Amino acid sequence: MEERLLRSYEKIRSNAINGLAIVPVRRSACGGCFAIVPPQRQAEIRERKKIIVCEHCGRILAGVDEREEVEEEKPLKKTRKLKVE
Repeated sequence: MEERLLRSYEKIRSNAINGLAIVPVRRSACGGCFAIVPPQRQAEIRERKKIIVCEHCGRILAGVDEREEVEEEKPLKKTRKLKVE
């Protein structure tokens, strides 16, 4: 590993509150600061051609979680029909 990359990693890690320098993107948000990561940035992260950092917290974004959270369907409330006379 290049010395400059190792120094950058150590600097990011020391500045992070929880000590995480590399975080995933989950539900379109940074795993460190929860800021929204635009779709184009997510595509660049998936390509893995260069190191991408979060614009807000500076952490390295390692991967994009492909699973989408599926919300459970809530049953519809039954309404009473009023009898009109």
